[in-house]
Amino acid sequence: MTRAYDQEAARRYAQRRYRLLLAQVVWSAAALWAAHASGWSQAVAQWWTARWPHPAAALLGVLATLSAAYYFVMLPLHVFGSFTLEHRFGLSRMTARAWAIKEAKQLAVSSVLGLAMVEGFFAIVSHAPSAWPLWATAAWIIVSVILARLFPTLLLPIFYKTVPLPNADLVRRLLALCRRVGLPALGVFRFDLGAETRKANAALAGLGATRRVLVSDTLVSEFSVEEIEGVLAHELGHHRHRHIPKQLALESAGTWLVLELTRWASPWWIGACGLSGLADPAGLPVLALWLSLVRLVGMPLHNGFSRYCEWQSDRFAIATTTPAALAGALRRLAALNLADPNPPRWVVWLLYTHPPITERIRAADSAARG
Repeated sequence: MTRAYDQEAARRYAQRRYRLLLAQVVWSAAALWAAHASGWSQAVAQWWTARWPHPAAALLGVLATLSAAYYFVMLPLHVFGSFTLEHRFGLSRMTARAWAIKEAKQLAVSSVLGLAMVEGFFAIVSHAPSAWPLWATAAWIIVSVILARLFPTLLLPIFYKTVPLPNADLVRRLLALCRRVGLPALGVFRFDLGAETRKANAALAGLGATRRVLVSDTLVSEFSVEEIEGVLAHELGHHRHRHIPKQLALESAGTWLVLELTRWASPWWIGACGLSGLADPAGLPVLALWLSLVRLVGMPLHNGFSRYCEWQSDRFAIATTTPAALAGALRRLAALNLADPNPPRWVVWLLYTHPPITERIRAADSAARG
């Protein structure tokens, strides 16, 4: 059954998301600065260093302590954004218990990955004091490729039950579409998103032997076969236009540039903050604040390229399937996801990784008319 697109509700939802994001940015920056300015991060570093003299062990203790404190400081805004607000607008179906379980899983995965990456970063900074930006960028690229390969087989099943799609006719059509554009996949798998949200999604995930089509149960139940093909064709467009390696190259260049800028600028705050060097664990809040601000400055460039890629993938989907299939799918996505029908241009420029969905629908409708 087609869900009506409540544009007024979508506007209200979007406005609250924008305000929440602003609050999170300001509160996060204030928390990080307060951790340093109060002397608390230095006290934590001294406490752990006294008990675990080995630098890697002390860093682990400092990082765990500071990360836990930061998580609880940000928790009220996080709960409001990921649970309260989603329920208020009818987007979430999760109980408090289900949300807590998923949150625990996300914390476990992000903690393991985060601790390993920060330990690796500090080790590189300590052992290659002049060339560390290049080595850290190379390590980031390797980790990104490994995670992309492991995502469909190792990471996704942690959060969602994933099974082969039982609809044989739909499987046949989707795999045929993949073969037609030269991107064969080993199978089509359904992941159960409907237990937590009404939103829908699809992807061509994995690399090489792990590449597979992923469709949410909400997509299968709410969309026609033609619309599902349109959604998948859009995802295939990213692969045919090699958006993933292009984005990886852009992000790698950006990562190197940020790290080089950090290497150049860090002596200014190292001395001013009373730190022994960039690898001083007491400087973690200042380093995190710096990287957050630089990332914010670079967001428009990254998001602008992402929107360009999305337009390319839309055109690919229109050429591969039909404009009507993509337009119909986008209408359903707009209704299910409560997409802002008319976001401010500055919000699009700064925050949007996709073009506004109403613009995408108009483009697909225009192609359908000829």
